[in-house]
Amino acid sequence: MMLLAALHLEAVLPALALLAPHDAGLRRAAAGSRSFAVALSVRGGDAPRRIAFSAEGGITTTKVAQSGDLRLWFPASSQFLRLVNHRPALLLPLGGWSALGQVARFAAVGQRLDQLLRDPRENPALFAYGNLAVGLAGAAVWLRLHPQGAERRARLGDGVATFACPALPAPLWLDLRTLTSGVGPAPRPPVVEITFADLPTLMAELEHRLDALAALGGGELRIRGHLPVAEGLGLVLNEVSRLLNPPRPPNAERPHAR
Repeated sequence: MMLLAALHLEAVLPALALLAPHDAGLRRAAAGSRSFAVALSVRGGDAPRRIAFSAEGGITTTKVAQSGDLRLWFPASSQFLRLVNHRPALLLPLGGWSALGQVARFAAVGQRLDQLLRDPRENPALFAYGNLAVGLAGAAVWLRLHPQGAERRARLGDGVATFACPALPAPLWLDLRTLTSGVGPAPRPPVVEITFADLPTLMAELEHRLDALAALGGGELRIRGHLPVAEGLGLVLNEVSRLLNPPRPPNAERPHAR
C-alpha cells in the first residue's frame, strides 16, 4: 500500500504541472483569489509533495514544503489513498490553517486530473501525454521501492530511455541511473529511443492492445538502440499500470490506462 501511495505522490500528482499549461479546465480549477500551496505527507513516506496554485491557475509541484503551506499529514497510506479516490479520509493539518478555505481548489484540480488521465475522449493527446508521463515517473518509483526493483534495475542498466510521438507536446525520458523522469531533451545520450508514429499507436500501447511486432514491422513503432532495455521497461510500465488501474469486475466499465 505504501508503494501505491508513493506512485500517487511522486508520479500521478506531478502530472498536474505537466498538463496545466495545455488544459484550460485544469487551470480554471486551480485558479482562485490568491496563491495557495498544499504539502502532502504520509507516515513512513519520503519528503512531502508540495503542490502550488497561482491565482491565475498555474500549477507547480516540488518536494520541499514552505512556510505558509497548508500541511496535511496522513497517519497511514490507506488514508491518503482514500483522499486520491475522492473519499473521506483521516488527516491532520500540521500548519497553514488559514489556507483551509482554499482546499476546494485542490479537490477540483484532482477531479479534473482524473478526467484527463482516465477518459481519452476528454482530450486524446493529453490523455496519452499524461499517462505516459505518469507511467515513466511511476517506473522510477517502482524500481526504487518494489522488492524486485533492485534486481530489475540491475538488468536494465543505468542508461536513459526516451519516448516520443508527433502528437505529444514534447518527448519524455526516464533516467535509470538517477531514477528520475522528465520532459524535453534527455539529460544525456539515450541508450534506447522509442518513437510512436502517431497518436492511435501510442493509445493502443497505453491500453495494452498494441501488437508490438506488427507495429515494428509496419513502422508505426520504432525502437532505436538496446531493444532488451525497451522490453524490460515495458514490463515495469505494465506493473505500474496494474497498480494504478487494478482489474475491475467483469460487468464494470472498462478502465483506461494510467
